[in-house]
Amino acid sequence: MFKGGFILPNLLQEMTDVLGPALTYKLGQSMGGARVYVPKKIQADDPLGLLLGGQDAERLCAHYAGNVLDLPSKYFFRAVRNHHIRQEYHSGTLTGSRADHLALKYG
Repeated sequence: MFKGGFILPNLLQEMTDVLGPALTYKLGQSMGGARVYVPKKIQADDPLGLLLGGQDAERLCAHYAGNVLDLPSKYFFRAVRNHHIRQEYHSGTLTGSRADHLALKYG
């Protein structure tokens, strides 16, 4: 559960473990609220491959191969992103300008 009193869907927690928070957010901003088929093997012209890049799309395929994912709305993806931004900002592990680093990472 994150601040704000809501619980994230298990799928988002799992996707964050597989792709990391920045790519999970990128996927959600592009395809949030849709049903997405994850192929067993990614093709060069596949929307997931074009969006995430080859290696990251292959990681997603390795985990969800052959499944249809009902992606939550973009609201939940933003919540994941915001939570991770707050965590990283307050972690003390970033050097230099934390805000600049996070802005580049999360867009």
